[in-house]
Amino acid sequence: MTSLRQLATQIACAFSEEFFGFPGADGRTVVPLDQAGLIASGRMDLWSDWPDQPEDTQRLVGQFLRLRHNELGSPRRFLEAARKLRHDQNSPYQVPDEIPDNAVTYVIARHGQRPLELAQRLLEEAETKYLQGRRPLPVAGPGKYRFGWHGESTVKLPITVHGATVAPVVLDTAGKVDDVKVSPAELKALANHLAQVSGSSPWQSGIIEELFDKLRDVDDLPVTELLLRAGGIRLLNAPTGVGKSVLTRLLAVHLARQGVPVAIVVGTIHDALSTAEQIADEENTARRLTTSIEHDLAVLGTPARCVALVSPRRLEEKATQAAERGEWDRFDQLGYGCVLPALTVDGPPPAAPDEPCTSLRALPEPDQEETSSDKKGRQAKSDADQRYACPMLSACGRHRGFHNAAAADIIVTNHHNLIHGTVPIPVRVDGIDHSRMPVLEFLMRRCPVLIIDEIDLLQSNMFDAGARQLVLAASGGRQELPLAQLDTQRTMLMPAEDREVFPALSRTRFLADQFLNYILEQDLWLEADLDRPGSGWHVPGANDRMLLQALFGVEDDIDGIAPEIYEQFNALFPDTREVNGGTPPRKMRKVATLLRSVVSNDTGQDRIREVTHSLHRTLARRVRDKDLRRAVVNALLVRTWLGALHQSLTRLTFAVSSPGTELPAARVLADKLGNFVQHATIPYGPLGYLLFGFRVDKVSDPYPQGKLSVQAIAGDPHTTIAQLGGTVALSTAGVQRIVLGLSATAFFPGAAREHIKAEVTYAMTDAAPGAFTTRAGKALDEEFQAIHIGGRSESHKPDAIRELGKTLWDQHLDRHLRKLAETAPDRELCMLVGNSYKHAALLGAGIASHIGDPSWVAVVVPKDHRSSAVALPSGVVRVTVEDLEALPREYPNVKVCIAPLSLVARGLNILVPGDQRSALASVWVCVRPPTQLTDSAEMFASVNSHALDIGIPGPGPAAVLNKQRQAAFSRLYHILASDPRFSRLSRVLKAEAVAGMLVDLIQLAGRARRGGTPVELYLVDGAFHDAKFGSDLPGLLRFYYDNLTPASQRALSRIYGSTLVSWLDFAGIDHTSEDDNR
Repeated sequence: MTSLRQLATQIACAFSEEFFGFPGADGRTVVPLDQAGLIASGRMDLWSDWPDQPEDTQRLVGQFLRLRHNELGSPRRFLEAARKLRHDQNSPYQVPDEIPDNAVTYVIARHGQRPLELAQRLLEEAETKYLQGRRPLPVAGPGKYRFGWHGESTVKLPITVHGATVAPVVLDTAGKVDDVKVSPAELKALANHLAQVSGSSPWQSGIIEELFDKLRDVDDLPVTELLLRAGGIRLLNAPTGVGKSVLTRLLAVHLARQGVPVAIVVGTIHDALSTAEQIADEENTARRLTTSIEHDLAVLGTPARCVALVSPRRLEEKATQAAERGEWDRFDQLGYGCVLPALTVDGPPPAAPDEPCTSLRALPEPDQEETSSDKKGRQAKSDADQRYACPMLSACGRHRGFHNAAAADIIVTNHHNLIHGTVPIPVRVDGIDHSRMPVLEFLMRRCPVLIIDEIDLLQSNMFDAGARQLVLAASGGRQELPLAQLDTQRTMLMPAEDREVFPALSRTRFLADQFLNYILEQDLWLEADLDRPGSGWHVPGANDRMLLQALFGVEDDIDGIAPEIYEQFNALFPDTREVNGGTPPRKMRKVATLLRSVVSNDTGQDRIREVTHSLHRTLARRVRDKDLRRAVVNALLVRTWLGALHQSLTRLTFAVSSPGTELPAARVLADKLGNFVQHATIPYGPLGYLLFGFRVDKVSDPYPQGKLSVQAIAGDPHTTIAQLGGTVALSTAGVQRIVLGLSATAFFPGAAREHIKAEVTYAMTDAAPGAFTTRAGKALDEEFQAIHIGGRSESHKPDAIRELGKTLWDQHLDRHLRKLAETAPDRELCMLVGNSYKHAALLGAGIASHIGDPSWVAVVVPKDHRSSAVALPSGVVRVTVEDLEALPREYPNVKVCIAPLSLVARGLNILVPGDQRSALASVWVCVRPPTQLTDSAEMFASVNSHALDIGIPGPGPAAVLNKQRQAAFSRLYHILASDPRFSRLSRVLKAEAVAGMLVDLIQLAGRARRGGTPVELYLVDGAFHDAKFGSDLPGLLRFYYDNLTPASQRALSRIYGSTLVSWLDFAGIDHTSEDDNR
């Protein structure tokens, strides 16, 4: 029987034959596998002829991308699968007999059909297999069922549930809308009508008029109407506070009245919150917007409906809060009742938000156990593991939001739900029942138009969202680890499935458990400080620069590494040598042999100390310093061990992701490491594989114990965002969709996480002279030197930050605030930012201890009120981020507000009471934002962004993808071979970090731009201005700007106007000649 994986491989070959096949010397059609692999990867955007393909053809490719396994999106794995066609006598494609497997680059068509007809037939067969694994769960009947992670609780369902059914969410895929045209006159008329019928001021009409007066298209011409087309993404970039939220609201209502369902996706406004707090904040934003739109629809008398689609896991919490506040209408919307606690007969009852809605497992009655034990082992275990749906699933009200959304005209959800969210109950899609569905697919099917606020933040969040974490090994205490569970549960697999899982699983367990043992016993270490409880995330290769210097004599001050040197270096390690080939230098071959032996486990003996000793002897002449040699030997062993673990984890991920491996632990592994719903269309970036980071958390009292965790990063957020309305929509809904993304910083070349890889369709230039001013703001010490914070060791920062606060008040803030009191007394407020709550508290303590009235100072503190290591003077106002917007009203005496930068960079509106103008007159950046290129998500963003800038769509897309892959590896090796200290980074990496920093600073300054008010941004930290090591911000800005293409420079000028001029003036860049020539 042909598996779904085999069918997908054949379908990709059929598409490759149709699009790129050519006659061979013998007249038979040659099918290039590199092009088939490109199709399987989802990178249709690289093919210049793709937009011209018929819609039916595009729909077939989209269907294929929905059905194919994620692993086939990896070019290497696809090539392996295609080469196995040699052994499939029934395959429509033949591998040439005379070519060995490792040299196969094409197959020969032998089916005699039209390729697209073959693809369609194979897709029908694949669709059947695909749906077989996604049928709704059976509904539990009368009897006992267990639930809980360990099955520790039992519920007894009564006879009355016999024959119960679960009503699916009925979802019909909306037809394609090719384009939407909306004029400002239509939106203004709608705004005026809303104001008239509600008896309010027509303020929204004025905002729309001002927005369109300044909005320009790609040709820098005035915009007379919004023209939004299906496919890809349309970007609208406009400064903070000019009316993007008003546009979103009116546009959604206008389209809903035209009969076009719309989805609105909002983001969190506080980046520094925990993930749980971010989700709660996003959901609150979604509900507030929903309430506003519902009011608009009601006063218009339209039958259209607007609903907030948020995770059901938070309904009970929100309903309780509503009841406490006496908001009974809201309570009725959110509340639900679960009957299972009343039916629990053993163990703890289910509690919100972890009700076992779809995870009940039958518990045999005593008289049935003997009959059950007579069944064959695998069948008995399979029956015991069968999950059932709760028979009250349709009646409890917990999931009614999904039913409401399926019939709504406007759906409001949040970034996290779009990325992570799942509809966890049966969904009937166009008459076919599915057990569950990603929220992304749900929205794409229901809504022809998606409007996404803070689109660059969504893309940035996707890099973090792709970084899933999993505990691989633990020592001390009882823990149920997924690898151990999988090892137990694999006895349920058929031999054909188990033989794929077992080798990778056994090797992964050996490598993970033994590596943790070595760390706890201090045979190996990830951090020089052995007493540190946590290691931070460590990517294999993070110490490559040090090793290249010590073993290959690579100089410390050069930016690049010769490719032949890196090839020889990689040949030392078993994992990279297997992939890339190469031979180590003759004098290093013994090192390579020792490293290979330490992870082989051929003898079943622990040889780490023996190998460590041998490496010391072998390297004694090459690395004479004992301390350096000790560090080198450790780095070699860590690189080898984690590289091997990376390799085995990749293989295990692919093995457990196959449909035949339907085990609970396999699902956990696949969810964490392999199957990222938000990236399914394009599972991997140009690297073509998962990027893993590892960390160890440990304690030594009363004995060494700890855990080893892995963070896996996958997907291609850049291309996924750019293709949301194109390839992604085709894959999820079968048709292209209109997607409009809005932000103040959607376009910023070089900002790896934020820059959207698409053209800005509409832009509003911040053209008001003096609206944005960047100043130095240095605070000088007693020797008249700028006080540095960035670059200091952490132990020396607290005293320096306190001193900075005092000095800043004396030299700048006191005079600045006195001037504001004379010229703008209602805006006598400035914001200071550091990089953490601790930085904010230290700055506040320094200033408050130095002024007469400490109540002039407000410091943002964590919401959980955890104790701080910094004691704030009595009288200092302590506020949480939720209190900031009310600060001028609740604490009118405050003149200085201090917060972590990431907490206040986006979405915060601190307004003059009773006015729409910002109460903030200036923003002071007191600590240079950190660079975290060694963090796995940051590294992945840099690699992905750099690679995607290589090449343009062409007739041979596989060649372009190959160039991007080479560029990805080049950037990855460049990062790994770099000293992680900012001052030692190459100028290219510094410029990239600066671009991301500028995005944050522009967003931060936007907090003071509400209502068109001007803002002054002061860069205080001396690290911004120190030209030593080439790390000063003006110099890096010059390097960044000079290396942009003329087109990018013009685009930045068109989009950012006076904001860009301010930065160019600060950097000393002459832009007047450019303006004259424009």
